[in-house]
Amino acid sequence: MRIQLDFSRFGRVLSVLAVAACLLPAGGLQAQTKPADPEAVRNASRAAAAKFLDRSRPQAERLAALRDLGYPDDRTAAALLGLGLDRTQSDTIRWEALQRVPYGDGYRETVLKILSDPGDGGEELDANLIADLSRRTAVTPPARIRQQIQSVWRKLLDDRRDKVRLQAYRALVSNHDSVALGLLVESLREGRGVPVPLPEAIDLLDQDGAVNYIGTLRPYLHHEDPSVQAKAARALAGDPESRPAIVELAKNPSTPGEVRLNALRALAREDDQFASYALPLMENGGEDPGIRLAAMKDFVGRMNYNRVAPADQVRFARAVEKLAGEKDLGTDESVKVKSAAQELHAYLLQAFPEVRKSYEKP
Repeated sequence: MRIQLDFSRFGRVLSVLAVAACLLPAGGLQAQTKPADPEAVRNASRAAAAKFLDRSRPQAERLAALRDLGYPDDRTAAALLGLGLDRTQSDTIRWEALQRVPYGDGYRETVLKILSDPGDGGEELDANLIADLSRRTAVTPPARIRQQIQSVWRKLLDDRRDKVRLQAYRALVSNHDSVALGLLVESLREGRGVPVPLPEAIDLLDQDGAVNYIGTLRPYLHHEDPSVQAKAARALAGDPESRPAIVELAKNPSTPGEVRLNALRALAREDDQFASYALPLMENGGEDPGIRLAAMKDFVGRMNYNRVAPADQVRFARAVEKLAGEKDLGTDESVKVKSAAQELHAYLLQAFPEVRKSYEKP
């Protein structure tokens, strides 16, 4: 679902191309500067690598050299791995070195060696390495390697450092790890000892598939912390039994804004009755401008990806038109609403035949 001001995946492509054409030199593409000399680039990269790898230089100077490092050759990559393992170096230098090493056995084994040693690496370095290894292991590796990584990450689930523990849960849950998920579910059901911040815990179960944890998540729909309640509302919008309560949260002006916004976003995706309360929120001049803006963006997101009754499309277009013509109240939020409505109304007339027909004279 979209919340940006671009209301169509293909919106304003021609305009962008036109602007790009205006930015070209007078002679067109041929007048652009020639590509840099490859040999000069290689020389600059070698010089940058030598400067960064020089342990005698000041850290600031070494970090500045990274701008010209480029993609390391095999020799430089091996030196970067050695730097990453060097405990005499700062964690900043070690992190900058390791994240520039191409993915492979050397990178993976080095990272796992650091993460396996409780005394090696500070909180930031270890948390960054978990996240980097997780991101780079996009394709499911062979079973042996997967188990090797999994074993190291699981040992970090009870790490005393908050950032390391959180990244370990994120990495494992993204791979549907039963141990990490079991610990999260058990702690959330008991309501104590949750190993990561509550909003993060709920978000992690939602990422794995909230439908599998509805009973565990429902109590948090009424949590006193708005950030927790917002995550629960977003996760449970697909649950028919929870949905009426989420709709009431979205409609109620006394509900914290964070909760209302998340509820609307999720309901636009899940609820076929979204028009019945989203449109009145848009049409209500006394409603919070941010909520009216969210309802408008979420509704057009639903129109783009779901079937919406023609009558609701037309009513929505009229509500957008009214918002576009409302008096500017001078606040940043009202300016955003008005500007977005003006842009959206033009898009609706172009993209939706039912809307366009409703404006045609008989």
